[in-house]
Amino acid sequence: MSQPSGIHGDSGSRAFHPTLPTYFEPPSINSLDHQIGLQNGSTSILEMSRQKLQLAKQNPPLTLSSRVEELTRELGYQRQEIQFYRQAFVNLQRFRETVYDLSQQLFLAHYLDHDVGRLVDVIAQLRNALEESKRREFKAKRDWMDFWGIDHIRQDQRGNVI
Repeated sequence: MSQPSGIHGDSGSRAFHPTLPTYFEPPSINSLDHQIGLQNGSTSILEMSRQKLQLAKQNPPLTLSSRVEELTRELGYQRQEIQFYRQAFVNLQRFRETVYDLSQQLFLAHYLDHDVGRLVDVIAQLRNALEESKRREFKAKRDWMDFWGIDHIRQDQRGNVI
């Protein structure tokens, strides 16, 4: 009869030891992070940079009141950043749902109905959905940049740079 092995029945002769990654690469800085950093602002990505981590190690510990003040300020920054990413996620979800629905309509119009007029209408709806998504993305970026007092590029109602 065979002996149980592995995780389920082995008494420990071959213990499972999870391994930790040997190297951590922080996420890369995007253009918004860079612009916010230029205004002496902060994002979670900037806080994870090697430079910030080294400075944190070298600076003397803060007093309790200074630390509370710093954490309160950071909490405000984090809330604003979370709001931006929440808006971006909702925008992505809306756009994804619209594209999925319209792709089904395109399939039906092309393969089942052979209705060219319907195809043109669905293509126009897809273009409008993309433009609306661009507008919502720009608004989320603008709100975050306004929080930091950063001038932003103006765009028209279609999301085009002017």
